[in-house]
Amino acid sequence: MEINVDFTTVVFVLFISTVIVYVMVSRTQQKRRLEKNGLRTEGIIVDLEFDRWSRISVYYPVVRYQTLDKENIRRKYSVGNYPASYEIGEKVIVIYNKDDTDDFILKKIH
Repeated sequence: MEINVDFTTVVFVLFISTVIVYVMVSRTQQKRRLEKNGLRTEGIIVDLEFDRWSRISVYYPVVRYQTLDKENIRRKYSVGNYPASYEIGEKVIVIYNKDDTDDFILKKIH
């Protein structure tokens, strides 16, 4: 049996694989940094934003929380899933960067 794969396909697959690994490493580093140095507060999922990316449908949770400085924040989380990992009204732990409230992660309350 002969398998024909052109050079463009190989390069494309390698590129996509590299991007996926880069994103995974970046997210892991962000999680470690925030878990070590971030501030923790309770938040609530107030919305789920639906995004259709190619053939993949993804739900991104929108969280509302108050910083320790009493600033009210509403942000769309950069990590989406299908099916949705969170439900509207669900309480979560928000770990955020005190200098950049766009830099945060969510953790489920068990």
